[in-house]
Amino acid sequence: MKEYNSMILYYVQDEKKKIQLEVIGMSMSITTKQLKPSDLNTQVGKLAGVKGIVPLDLTQTEKPPVIFCMPEIIIFSGVSNKKLDEFLLSYKKVGLTPTKLKAVTTPKNINWTLYQLIRELSSERVEIEGMASRLSAVGKTSADKKENL
Repeated sequence: MKEYNSMILYYVQDEKKKIQLEVIGMSMSITTKQLKPSDLNTQVGKLAGVKGIVPLDLTQTEKPPVIFCMPEIIIFSGVSNKKLDEFLLSYKKVGLTPTKLKAVTTPKNINWTLYQLIRELSSERVEIEGMASRLSAVGKTSADKKENL
């Protein structure tokens, strides 16, 4: 079993959002760590301080494109479900703009590079948003049919 410390890793560009994320983390006794674009080829587990991460062969790992705009992301590592819920509630209460890419470390994704995690979350996000827009289109069509009855 790998050893986890409670940590929130994040990348946001808005200075006020950075400060508020840090304050929420401190108030909950959770370490926060700001990610940098230079972390893209580093394994998520290493960034989170997980012990026993087997280094990847970076020659076999997909690299980010030269021009890659790092999106906002929040990664929760070793944070209990209760603390995660508390954090998200505080996040909403202080009125922070939503961060679309959020993840919890898993035995699988701790071995991925930050870039691989961002790619995976981004493609899941596209699928979810596509499904939501299809569902809303179906909902509108049924409502239109009912109106015409």
